[in-house]
Amino acid sequence: MDHYRTLQVTREAEPEVIERAYKALSLKYHPDTADPSQRTAATRRMQRINEAYAVLRDPKRRAEYDRTLPNENAGSWDRFLDVGIVGLFLDRFGRGQSPSR
Repeated sequence: MDHYRTLQVTREAEPEVIERAYKALSLKYHPDTADPSQRTAATRRMQRINEAYAVLRDPKRRAEYDRTLPNENAGSWDRFLDVGIVGLFLDRFGRGQSPSR
């Protein structure tokens, strides 16, 4: 799960932007305001929003999380130095998926 995508902010977002996004999404998707038939889905979505906010609002946790993300500006060599051959494989094929032939 990409916490930045969940909160609909960029990786460069300032803490104030992250907080505003969290509050807006909380109001929009809170399970108490959802239709009863959609409450379970709204609860799951709200849990993802809360998890993303908990990580991104804390500078230390955010820095740790950012280190796990692929560097979009890095070339293959830089990425290899960051994550090694296994990391490149996981970038390409994902976790739990087998390579397509």
